[in-house]
Amino acid sequence: MSLAKCVCLLLLLSVSPEAYSGGLRRQMPRRACDFVNSIGVNTHFGYYDTQYGLYEEVLRPRLLELGVKHIRDGTFNADVARKYREVGKSGIRLLLITSAERVADQAEAIGPMLWGVEAVNEPDGRGGGWVGAARQAQRHLYETVKADASMRDVAVVGLSLANIKDSPARLGDMSQWMDYGGMHPYAAGQYPSRHWGWGMPMDAALREARRVSGGRPLLVTECGYHNKEHNPNHPGVSEHAAAIYHLHLFFIYFNQGVERCYKYELLDLKRDEAMTDMECHFGLVRADGSVKESYTAIRNLLRILDDDDAECRCRPLAVEVVAPEGVAVRTTLLQKGDGRWYLALLRECEAYDLTRMEDVRVEPVDVVVRTGRRLEVRRYMPNRSEDVTADYGRTDRFTVPLGAEVQIVELGR
Repeated sequence: MSLAKCVCLLLLLSVSPEAYSGGLRRQMPRRACDFVNSIGVNTHFGYYDTQYGLYEEVLRPRLLELGVKHIRDGTFNADVARKYREVGKSGIRLLLITSAERVADQAEAIGPMLWGVEAVNEPDGRGGGWVGAARQAQRHLYETVKADASMRDVAVVGLSLANIKDSPARLGDMSQWMDYGGMHPYAAGQYPSRHWGWGMPMDAALREARRVSGGRPLLVTECGYHNKEHNPNHPGVSEHAAAIYHLHLFFIYFNQGVERCYKYELLDLKRDEAMTDMECHFGLVRADGSVKESYTAIRNLLRILDDDDAECRCRPLAVEVVAPEGVAVRTTLLQKGDGRWYLALLRECEAYDLTRMEDVRVEPVDVVVRTGRRLEVRRYMPNRSEDVTADYGRTDRFTVPLGAEVQIVELGR
């Protein structure tokens, strides 16, 4: 297909989606360090009767190798606090599910690796009377943290609800008692922008979440895919499809203004070869300690985009992305402190057929990228490697064969 017959599709380079009408346009990137900081993972350090009990053998080495900077957990005792502090020495920060009565002692025991606290996990799953109890727990935690000078830097995250369709209206606005809102938009085996739980599309789910959090910054405190493929009420996908979808998910959430999303979860809880329990298959690491494709893809992505320069001052880049007619492409533009830009290309397409319960083969199409000046161009495919996949040399126009996997283009001066 000639370039003249191609059409420019949706370009998402900022918090708000923007229709891309064609031609070179100057785009303001966001910091690569902010994107890396937006990816976290749920853990259960205190689940001693699961794979999390293998701290030295599995939990600690797999967590540190993965490279995430944030974890979310709801377990605590003296031994768990020691382990939190230990992984915290590597720069990992903790969001802890706790209560007003326990938070001061726990904060002291955990120390500076404690990033934030959360009152109750999915309180709407606890039976009648949950609304009043949840509102009281959230307000009490917020007021306790804010009244204690030793916790002045600890963020208070709002309640994440199990039923994101009906429960937000029942709970009501609680934005005055939180620093961040929270939500659990599970995609239930579908492409991440098309399903955010309870049959809701992305925009509707975000509107419901903001009934509770108002204008506060938003966190997704649980999200992701499991691998129990035959599970009608909450479908799973193959390990291969999950690895594709998880990378799309991080960029889609980031583009929607979600400040951080915590993938549920790091480890498969227990061996379940017969695939009888969905809860045993959310992990990035299998019950035998070996890693899934999602683990490798996330690790590679974080290594490609890693940047410690929090003082990075982003500069705009003129860029045009042109895809064949009928192919929807989303993009995210990031920049590192050394000046290099990173353009993520996401093709909106199904990687898994939920009816047939099998992977979908997506044939690549040629997507043309043009910049306003000649730059050093290299391409990465994090689902396959952390290393450069293609080196285009110095150019202002190049073609990316884009299939279902996220691709990252590095643009250097």
